[in-house]
Amino acid sequence: MRRSTTCCLVLTLLVGVPALAQDGGSTIISKREVNEVLLQGLDNLAGGGSVSDIVVRHLNVGEENIGVSVVQRTKVEVRDTITGIAHPDLDEIYYIVSGTGTMVTGGEFVDKQSNVSQLLGPMDRGELRGGVLQYVEPGDIAIIPKGMPHAWHKIDTDAISYIIFRGDPNKVMDTKNK
Repeated sequence: MRRSTTCCLVLTLLVGVPALAQDGGSTIISKREVNEVLLQGLDNLAGGGSVSDIVVRHLNVGEENIGVSVVQRTKVEVRDTITGIAHPDLDEIYYIVSGTGTMVTGGEFVDKQSNVSQLLGPMDRGELRGGVLQYVEPGDIAIIPKGMPHAWHKIDTDAISYIIFRGDPNKVMDTKNK
């Protein structure tokens, strides 16, 4: 049931099909708002950051929370060592908006460290060994199940922008309605 809710959210944002009942109606995030957040993220990167992760909405939909974030990352060259992350409690779906790159998903952590992120709840982090390299470009969708290590092996363009849909069945993230 959780995965079907997440899939309905993706459809809501991509094609406008109402999926989440909130106070008698669905939650709509307008294209204009997404574009504003994309521009805000690029401003964050221009200020010297390498990652911008802005929560647009994170809603309690009953038995779980569902979130939408806009993420941007700056160019990444291929490195000898890749540092990856995993979210034990969050399923993630990436929808690539602009830019290109190669993700690595799966594999195993070397010297895994765990912490709790204020934004994303429990996280695992460490050097990533193995995994599958997959090239992504605008319009592509990547589904990353909870607990799966993932990282960017390479980002070809000056920046990559993507929308993340997060299923949060354990409600580890704070809600954000607007």
